[in-house]
Amino acid sequence: MFAAALLFAGAVSAASPITAVNASATGTYSIDGPDLSILADGFIAPEGTHYTFRSVSWGGQEGRSGAVFTLDFGQLYTLTDVLLGVDNNDFYQVQVSVNGSSWNTLFTNLAFEGESSSGSEIISSDASHIQYQSTIDFPAVNARYARIYAVAGDGAYSVSEMSFSGVAVVPEPEAWALMLGGLALVGALSRRR
Repeated sequence: MFAAALLFAGAVSAASPITAVNASATGTYSIDGPDLSILADGFIAPEGTHYTFRSVSWGGQEGRSGAVFTLDFGQLYTLTDVLLGVDNNDFYQVQVSVNGSSWNTLFTNLAFEGESSSGSEIISSDASHIQYQSTIDFPAVNARYARIYAVAGDGAYSVSEMSFSGVAVVPEPEAWALMLGGLALVGALSRRR
């Protein structure tokens, strides 16, 4: 019964948008918005708009030693999909980490992958999304942190959105209640015998 309760609790949890609890950055950059929270606020600059519109933008800094933008989800999640808004003619690397110190590359977004021929580009790893790009699709991975930085391009970079979907690795209160209820039932049945 306990195993069944655990399986049921896992089946109930479906991937949903993850709200980052903190966004941070290194390097020199500009923000067309209130603060770095615009990186995961759900607003994606429409395709073809100027690359600095409602985004963080920077120039000439490439790689991990340049401008790097990091999201902290506050706890461990199993990430399943991402929705990106980036400048269309540049290459960006997206990495994830469990602890914030060891990073693994999730994918590299290639220049001109989407439909936009200038300005902002929207791409998704979700196969059911209209802006799906198979090149950024990735297998589910556990992470607490995600970061993005430019690796090549025209020297003028921007990111307007980096929204992940997934499932919390730590059971939510509803799952705990279900498991405790199952244990209580098993205990009551055992005592009755």
